[in-house]
Amino acid sequence: MELRQLRYFVAVAETLHFGRAAEDLGIVQAAVSQQVARLERELSLPLFDRSHRRVSLTAEGIVFLKQARKVLAAAEESQRVAADLVAGRRGELRIGTSDVLGPRLDAILGAFRAGHPDVRLRFDSKATARKLDDLMTGALDVAFVRAAERRDGIVVRHLWTDDLVAAVPARWADPSGSIDLADLAALPLSLADGRLNPGVHAIILEACAAAGFAPLPGPPFTTPQDTVSGHVAAGECWTLLYASTPLVTPSTVRLHPTRPRIGVPVQLAFRDPVRRRLIADFAEESLRHREAP
Repeated sequence: MELRQLRYFVAVAETLHFGRAAEDLGIVQAAVSQQVARLERELSLPLFDRSHRRVSLTAEGIVFLKQARKVLAAAEESQRVAADLVAGRRGELRIGTSDVLGPRLDAILGAFRAGHPDVRLRFDSKATARKLDDLMTGALDVAFVRAAERRDGIVVRHLWTDDLVAAVPARWADPSGSIDLADLAALPLSLADGRLNPGVHAIILEACAAAGFAPLPGPPFTTPQDTVSGHVAAGECWTLLYASTPLVTPSTVRLHPTRPRIGVPVQLAFRDPVRRRLIADFAEESLRHREAP
């Protein structure tokens, strides 16, 4: 049984005339008659009574007409869904994010949702290296990354630059409001595992080297809040955080911009070539919010 046969059957059932049905369908009458007869043979059901001058539906044909209309309606809906998927009007987008991207991410997501209300967004927050791995395997469609290393088959587009701030024990605070990196050379630095965000790790070490020192290794970095409330508050080390990091700062800790400024590029990464319209639309919306050069 083919959809074409059902369409021909419904057309004849609605007109009760093979000739008019053929005209409505834009085909010859013989083709309509042949396909309807073939459908009746396949179903082993007489759908039309042709014993008189006029065509009429049999009792079986009346029942089958309801089902045929349902099948055709479902097929049309499937075609609409497929067209929407191709056009990027619906579907699912898997996005690699970060907890500290702040209001810029909110603006991108809000604008994208406004233009794609039927698209479901799924989020996965993890380190840059793991997000790049997931892009390569197809587990993510797009990802916000920081100082991402180059990988074949992945496009990386710059969006904006986030500043790092130093979280230091209060006794190391600088009354000027910012702090010179060189002044922290004698205090151990707590850093996240460099394998998780190698680009960011390199930026920090290069900034310290430019200030004339190699940082002393500090206690293991766990989460921003735990590291600041624990080791930094105890005076054991200092650490670097994104300025947008949501944080409850203990009274024994101060947050300072650094001299010189340490900026980390935020980028959007996705596979090349782009195979889904949704990914292209999301990239386009993200680039609308990029930092002015």
